This record gives sequence, structure tokens and C-alpha cells, in this order.
Amino acid sequence: MDLGAIARNYGRLKSRVGERVAVIPVVKADAYGHGAVPVARRLEREGARMFAVAIAEEGLELRRAGVAGEILLLNVSDPSDLALHRAYGLTPSLRDLAQAEAFARAAQELAAPLPVHVNFDTGMGRLGIQPEETGALIEILRSAPRLALSGVFAQLSSAEEPASPATPVEIRGLSNAVAALRAAGVEPGLVHLANSAGVLAHPDSHFDAVRPGLALYGVLPSERFAEEDLEPAMTLTTRVLSVRRVAPGIPLGYGGTFVTRRPSTIAVLPIGYHDGLRRSFSGRVSVLLRGREAPIVGAVSMDLTLVDATDSGASPGDPVVCLGSDAGLRLTAWDLARAAGTIPYEILCGIGPRVVRAYRS
Repeated sequence: MDLGAIARNYGRLKSRVGERVAVIPVVKADAYGHGAVPVARRLEREGARMFAVAIAEEGLELRRAGVAGEILLLNVSDPSDLALHRAYGLTPSLRDLAQAEAFARAAQELAAPLPVHVNFDTGMGRLGIQPEETGALIEILRSAPRLALSGVFAQLSSAEEPASPATPVEIRGLSNAVAALRAAGVEPGLVHLANSAGVLAHPDSHFDAVRPGLALYGVLPSERFAEEDLEPAMTLTTRVLSVRRVAPGIPLGYGGTFVTRRPSTIAVLPIGYHDGLRRSFSGRVSVLLRGREAPIVGAVSMDLTLVDATDSGASPGDPVVCLGSDAGLRLTAWDLARAAGTIPYEILCGIGPRVVRAYRS
């Protein structure tokens, strides 16, 4: 993991949105597989003062590691965890009226107000208070002096499609909700909407702050943004465990789905689908070995993968790049995502916990 690349991406995104717009790094899901604690510590050195996670457990990990910035819980905020939020300085989000009322009741005995953000649903259709419910939300906030509204936000559903008609509707929905709060004398605090695609393609969505995730780690949210100057921070490597010389006509791996057509050199790699090298890569992805492409052959198993090293050659201990660059060749998260019929988010988050993370600054 190249923390310097993440820091530089953070700087590029800050330049993109301007000095008056805050950048809130999204470090949920272990910073998309990059390691939430090292990433947050590095970005604090770059000036980040607020981080976004999904659940309280992710926030606790950051706090116990000494991360001092504000930590916003984007997804799960339960009133029963209010003491935890207070003790560790976690900012919960209000996602519906019933949960907001429960937070108001639970906060009554607090000595000082608890900062909260309000999540509005302006088109995603998941969590969030509907804009037409803003009046009811205002009444709840007025009756809850121990809740301090410090921000409001929503999610963009289709920002990776620059021409999507959904994005202007969602921007307008959040703007209207903010206007309704202010008209009622309720200051909304920090207003934030843009994800990575919003930062790159929709300047109208920037508001007071933006929440980049994928772009922070150097991967574009859409291949339509190929001109952006971002640096991938993750390289996934392994080493050749064993090398076998195999005659033609020999089935390999579970089910014998691959049969050699020539005298072949087969390299066995100690990495499998538990580690993020997906079973669906079988026959569709080549790794980089000795500066050449070596196709994955046979079914990827939980712990081991076979590659055809006939053209590249292989010896036990040779380094193998499964994600990254070697001798001018590149294997990107988008390459792997296309092969698996998925998106880069899932590729990065799917790198298993037993894969050792090593960092350079």
C-alpha cells in the first residue's frame, strides 16, 4: 500500500474542489481494503479533520489507534449505542424519523449535546429521511436540546454517469431540504453529497464538503474518467510456490476444467479466492510473471491458483503481480472487475484479511 499515493490523491481532490470545500476521506470497509488505521493516520498528516465510516466498530478501531478527527457513521447508528458514541466521539447519522425520535429520547440525560448528522434520501432509495419529512424532522430537533445538528448529507445514485438525469434531481433535493431547515431557523451545519464521481464530474454537488472513497485510493469510479491523474495505491503480489512440467492432455485443478494443449510449465501460486483472487478469474485473467502475462488456468481454489508459465518461465520464489505493474505491463482493478463482471470496489474490498498489508509512505 502506497500511502504517499493516497496522500497525493487526497491533495489532487482537494485542489479539484477548492479551499472552501472540505474533503472527508471515506475509510469504511478497512479503507476499501487498504487499511483504515494507516490511511487515516497518513491523511491526518495531510490535514484531514473528518473521516467517514459505515459502523461504530470501524470508528472504534480508528479511535483506539489514536485518530483524533471527527468520525461520522454513515450507515448504522443505533440509539442503544449512544453512550459509545459519546465516549469515543463518534457522530451518528439520523436515517429515519423513528430512529431520530429514539435518539432524542436517549439523549435527554446527556450533560452536553451530542453532534449528529441527518441523512436525507434524495433518490438513492436506501437509508434517509425523505425531503417531504423535513417538517417532522424539524419538530424532533426542536424538542431535542441534547442533539446538536452538525451536518446533513445524502448519496448520489448515478454520479458515475455524467449525463444521468438522476444527479440534478438529487442535488436539488438536498438543496431544498437544507433551505427548509434554514427557513425554520435550524442551521444544517456541514452539507455534503458528492462521492468520488461527484467530485470528478459534478461540481454542483460539492456543497460544503465531499466524501471521496474509490478515487482517494487511485481508482476511477468509471472508465469514462480516464483522463484523471490519480495513482493506484494498492499492489497485490505473491510468489511462485512450486513449478511443474506437464505433458499435453493433462487436466488441472478441481473438475479438470482446463486441459493442457502443449507441453506446459505450470506455476502454483499460494493465493486463492479467500485472498481476493476470485474463482471467476479462472481462464479470464493473466497475472504478471517475469515481465510477461501468465494466464490463470484451471479453477481458482480457496488457497492456490495455477498459472501457465510456459511463455514466461518460472522458478519457485519468483514474484508475481496479481494487481499492479511489472516491466511496463499493468493489471488494474478495472481489468479484474471486468473479468469478474463486477466493479472495482468489490475487487479492492475482497482482498482477504490473511493477505499481509505492507506500507510505504
